[in-house]
Amino acid sequence: MHEAIDRVVVDEGGIDSLPEVLAGARTGDIRYAVKRIASVAEDGDELLGRAEEWGGYPDPAVRQLACGLAEEGYRADRKRAVSVLRRLSDDPASSVRDAAGRACGRLLARDFPHMLNELYEFRTDPSPQVRRATAIAAMIAGREKRLEWAEPLLKLIEPLLADRDPEVRRSLGPVAIGGGLLRDYPDVAFEYLVKWSTSNDEQVLWNVAMSFSGAGGPPLVKKALIVLRRLSLDERRYVWRAVASAMWKLGRKRPEIVRPEISRWLEDERRVEVARAALKYL
Repeated sequence: MHEAIDRVVVDEGGIDSLPEVLAGARTGDIRYAVKRIASVAEDGDELLGRAEEWGGYPDPAVRQLACGLAEEGYRADRKRAVSVLRRLSDDPASSVRDAAGRACGRLLARDFPHMLNELYEFRTDPSPQVRRATAIAAMIAGREKRLEWAEPLLKLIEPLLADRDPEVRRSLGPVAIGGGLLRDYPDVAFEYLVKWSTSNDEQVLWNVAMSFSGAGGPPLVKKALIVLRRLSLDERRYVWRAVASAMWKLGRKRPEIVRPEISRWLEDERRVEVARAALKYL
């Protein structure tokens, strides 16, 4: 595949046939194509023009390519690049949506203050997929582990905590927070989770509980249990089922700490239902 991409890119006028070459291409091949096109492009405007054109191409692989080209052309025209990525964040194909969200995250890491302002607008977009891209971008940028970014990233996603759309919530608590920000900024993220746990909004509480089900939960298991104990008393099924889910996932990683806690819950009539739900999977 790389040889075919090279032939098309270096052939004068041949780049127009690249979409046919990339039909059904894998992610690695798409990334390679982005780098090759960027290496021969005259300027960022050319990259953005291709991104806009190929962002409407029928093949999802080509639309993924458009995400990469928009990222490469960002310096030439931030607003234009972000417009392409925002549109592709709402693409019918999940592979394209993910590529757009990750591109936004890398740009956030590269140009934090300006891209942060752009992502504020994503949070209120009518499309849940675009709102979801905010969470993905925060997670990707968070991997840089820049401590000064911790609070801005957490504040960026904070308005999404009450978003009940399945696409947003599935990517927020368990993934962006639990698998990302809690892992990369454990102290700051835990403080925010404690603050958010005082909300009465069941969707916010669901996200708090599910945050401890991600990769960042097990290292903080003892602190996590302090929050989960309180949330386990919530009578709303939506909330306590999230607590049960977090407990069994934590229990698989840290059984020596979680199993005794669940045993105590079995003796507590206020928590027995939560404990039984957790034990089904342990």
